Amino acid sequence: MNKKIIGIFVCMLLILTALSATGATNVQTLRYIMEDYEFEPYPSTPVDSPGNIAIKMVAEVTDVNDEFNLLGGAIQVGDEIKGKYIYDSETPDSNADPQIGQYEYTSSPYGIELKVSGLVFKTNSSNVEFEIVIFDNMYYYSGDLYGVFSYNNLELSNGVQVSSIAFGLFDPTGNALSSDALPTTAPVLPDWEENILFIIGTSPVDSYEMYIITANVTKVTLNRSRARDVYSIMQPVLIWLFDRFPNLFPILKQLFGFQ
Repeated sequence: MNKKIIGIFVCMLLILTALSATGATNVQTLRYIMEDYEFEPYPSTPVDSPGNIAIKMVAEVTDVNDEFNLLGGAIQVGDEIKGKYIYDSETPDSNADPQIGQYEYTSSPYGIELKVSGLVFKTNSSNVEFEIVIFDNMYYYSGDLYGVFSYNNLELSNGVQVSSIAFGLFDPTGNALSSDALPTTAPVLPDWEENILFIIGTSPVDSYEMYIITANVTKVTLNRSRARDVYSIMQPVLIWLFDRFPNLFPILKQLFGFQ
């Protein structure tokens, strides 16, 4: 676990929570929306791989700190980020602490990919260092944390480095989670008081020249296979048809030569 990155990340979430409590920021209630969209950074999760989970996400850029113009002004506040992260829900917890779940991945297809304004921020599939960390009632903060971290990422097309990609949710009440188990469903955003997505990178020639993109996640969706989506839509229609027209099935069998 990259403790430095996670520590910075937790601090950012706690600062946001403190600001919200004093009215300094406007926390908008978000709805959990189950919907699909066209951007497919990774192939759809295979139906025959029950452990693989793909979570699609949409976010809105809230801040761009790019003093050295490493991004060339390509990303602005208000821009939409779309992407997906993939993990295996059957991965064992590598942390023995009952309040901390640490799920590590070192191979493809696991990782995260985000696309915004023509730029792609993506886990390096040849050198994966990706993990999901879950704190159920953190010792010092009495809250829950759900964090997704990618430490080895592909450089941008202009050679600029992508040092870390992180997405996290924080609930100071400690009610969002009941254990440190790895979820098999998408996070329900309204259950969490704060959420943040950030991307940090550096110049390829000077690591002190940095950029930070901060965003608010507005949608998270469990990716479902298109075959299963069609079936879920058609099933009630077929039930209604066969109920309304009981002789339809024998006719279809004869027309299509079913045995």
